[in-house]
Parts: sequence; structure tokens; C-alpha cells
Amino acid sequence: MSGARVVAVTYDTLAAVHRRTATTTFWELDPLDDAYTGAYPEADKAAWLSSRALEQGVVGFSIVRSAVESTATEGAFATALFCPAADAPGAVRMPTAPISRDAWVVTSLHIDSAAQGRGWESVLLDAVIMAALERGVQALEMFGVVPGGEATSEMCAGIVRRAPEIGLVEVPVLESAGFMVVRDHPVLPRLRIDLPPAHDLLSARDMAELLAEVPAAR
Repeated sequence: MSGARVVAVTYDTLAAVHRRTATTTFWELDPLDDAYTGAYPEADKAAWLSSRALEQGVVGFSIVRSAVESTATEGAFATALFCPAADAPGAVRMPTAPISRDAWVVTSLHIDSAAQGRGWESVLLDAVIMAALERGVQALEMFGVVPGGEATSEMCAGIVRRAPEIGLVEVPVLESAGFMVVRDHPVLPRLRIDLPPAHDLLSARDMAELLAEVPAAR
């Protein structure tokens, strides 16, 4: 069975992102903007990705099948995106917003259900951490979802229902990657990891072993 590999999401590899990453604008558009409609999510997301990639360089990482060229249009098994907090205005919806002034935000991590529980979330998060370190970012923050948590409002309940669509990750997964809760909440806490991290990141060998096999079904 063929394996998988990690691909940096840059201007030249924007086609190699998860299908949900390419179609949600929950984080990227300001819901308070008078011009906000959300009517053209794919076009809006493509424009955001292109703009951020031109300015930022690496905007995230994807896991793709090893045999697939990074510019192919097959998409990815999983994709994580990160950016300065100012470029994720949609985070204003979150009850534990805003992101700290000294931190960038990992906005989303979309992953095929068949690929969950294989350690691939940690592979992507470690790749983001390493890229953020290279940029001199002081910390990364991310909103998580508490499994089985009881929503405190209809807005929170709606966000939880959309968790797979908008790329929210369960808190235990984030904690296993070194993130810690900095603002607690029954269902949607905000987590943080200071850089450089206190824990060791996955080695190239560890990543290769985790990516050695891909799910039989997507």
C-alpha cells in the first residue's frame, strides 16, 4: 500500500488542500463586515489562500498520497492552515476569542474521517510549529472542541455542529500535540503553545512511520 507525505501549502500547491479546506470561509471572512455575504465560499477561499500565500509563503501543510504531485488536483487527506490573527477575522464568533496579541492562529485542521486516530493531526501540527518557529512567531493558538461538552448557547451549539466543516479539532488531540488551554469553556476553549515548545517534536523518522500507510477508504 502506498504511503503519504507532507506538502507545504504555498501559492504553487494551493490545489493540494483538503476538500473542506477549499470550501469553508468560517475563519477567513469577517461576519461583521457590511460586505459579508458568504455566498461564494469557494471563490472567497481561493482568493484568501492566494493572497495569504503571496504574502506569507507557507500558509499551512497537507498530507497527500506519496505518488501524487504536489500541484495535482486530487486534494489531500488532511490540511492545517495558520496565519496572523488579523487575517482570521471570523474567529470573532468564538466565545473564547480573541487570539492573544503575541500569537498566530492555527485556524483549521480538516482531515478525512478514515484518517483520524492515526497521529496525522500531530504530524500536521508539528509541521506548522516548525514553520512558525522559522518565522519567529512567539506562540500559536487554536480553538478546540470538547468531546461531549454541553453547549452554553445556540451559537455555540451551531459551531459545534459545524466542527468537521470548519476544521475544529478535539481538545485531547491538541493537548497531545503540546497545546494547553489558556481560556477554558465548556465546549470551545482556546489553547496555546509557546514557541519554541517545551516538548520534542516528531522526528522525520516518526513522521515517516506514521505516514507509511494511507487509509483504504477516504
